[in-house]
Amino acid sequence: MWFGFGKSRSEVSVSEPPLDIPWEKNDKGRFWKLLTVRPESLALSGRGGVAVFFHRGVKPGWVYVCATNDLGDVLEKAQDDMDITAYEGRGGVYVVWSFVKPEFRDGVALHLRQTLKPKILDSDLDGHRTYSQDPVPVNPPS
Repeated sequence: MWFGFGKSRSEVSVSEPPLDIPWEKNDKGRFWKLLTVRPESLALSGRGGVAVFFHRGVKPGWVYVCATNDLGDVLEKAQDDMDITAYEGRGGVYVVWSFVKPEFRDGVALHLRQTLKPKILDSDLDGHRTYSQDPVPVNPPS
């Protein structure tokens, strides 16, 4: 699980350069297409982290960023979420996630929301959470 470098929450400085975190991709090294990913086959149920949704197409864009205690549940809900799937016609909706320890999740999600500026900021996917911890700078998915 990411952020196991021996640093406590208070030791992560926002003035340091963004940290590289491992973004989970498919076995071909590509991002997961939301509507074809099967969370149960990836054993994501009950595993927490940060998820980033985006669309491709002529004008690619970030759709949604959230932190969760259950990535499997969030991905399954996202596949049925009309606000997220509305972007399917813009080149397809994709998702990528990173397993982030609970004490850093909100900070990572907040930083990514501030830097990526996703189109959706409020959703049932994460229970309409507000991310109020200090941002934890990480590099976005690439």
